[in-house]
Amino acid sequence: MLAFLVFFAWRVSPWACLVLMIPLVLDGFRQKLTAYESTNRRRLVTGVLFGYGLYTLFAHSTVWAFQFGYNLL
Repeated sequence: MLAFLVFFAWRVSPWACLVLMIPLVLDGFRQKLTAYESTNRRRLVTGVLFGYGLYTLFAHSTVWAFQFGYNLL
């Protein structure tokens, strides 16, 4: 399991993960503050980007936690 997380965690930097999450947040705030309504295709694309960014950020944090714990021993 850890090898699976390591394989995907180091493909994208943590900063890029945060950048991948921005379009969903911007689209959501745009809908909340204006009369604009997003299309299903846009929701799909921003949702996939956000999901991948969140998963990869979680993988980074899991790997770092394991490495930190391992270094304490």
